[in-house]
Amino acid sequence: MLREFFVNEQPKFLFKQFGLIHNLFIIAVIVGMIMIYINRNRIGKIPKKISLRILKVSAVILLINMIIFTIGNLYYGSFDYTKHLPLHLCFIANYMFMVGILFSKEGLLKYTIFLCFIGPIPAILWPDLVSTIDNFDFWQYVISHHFFILISFFSYYALAYKVNFKDFINTFVLTNILMIVMYPFNKIFKMNYIFSTQIPDNVLSLYPWLKYFPPMLVLEITGLVIAGSIYYFIIKKRNEELTK
Repeated sequence: MLREFFVNEQPKFLFKQFGLIHNLFIIAVIVGMIMIYINRNRIGKIPKKISLRILKVSAVILLINMIIFTIGNLYYGSFDYTKHLPLHLCFIANYMFMVGILFSKEGLLKYTIFLCFIGPIPAILWPDLVSTIDNFDFWQYVISHHFFILISFFSYYALAYKVNFKDFINTFVLTNILMIVMYPFNKIFKMNYIFSTQIPDNVLSLYPWLKYFPPMLVLEITGLVIAGSIYYFIIKKRNEELTK
């Protein structure tokens, strides 16, 4: 039974794009983000000792999630190096956040406040999943995307670290470096980490016209729109609030 939870050879609760389960988890993230935003000033007044405790426990949860994901698939022989290495943008962002919280590296959090939206938002809306609640991949996906975006958003207000336009530019540069570095490896080993060589099939099935555009261009535009919106509507406004 535990093996089936990881290997998923006989899926029962199949994933359906914008089906009930998918929509419920999307709504949960939206409600969570709204609640964090509405209570941002209260969150900022939580004693830092308590905030750090919450964030460190959350970082450990993210780490355990990744460990179980990797070891579980290795143990049951379902590990696929083309999909399960920690080279997806969301996975990279998860690890950056863990290091930033557990080792007090605030500089990394200035990247993850953008990356927690750039990677997870498209993944939350258009996940490449087969099953839902009967498969660990689904729960790994929920923790590394839904939970990650919420706890990272919480950290921004709880720790009150200053983010400016330079950090937005630095994040843009970092994501481009990651895509460029991964591109030859993707080509050589027939992988598609960070989706720098191919738009996922499940996305193309919904938006077939995307095949006429280079994958990197699609990623650039998507990332800029998301990160730019976060900077303009969230971060810039927060900087103005703190200045007042």
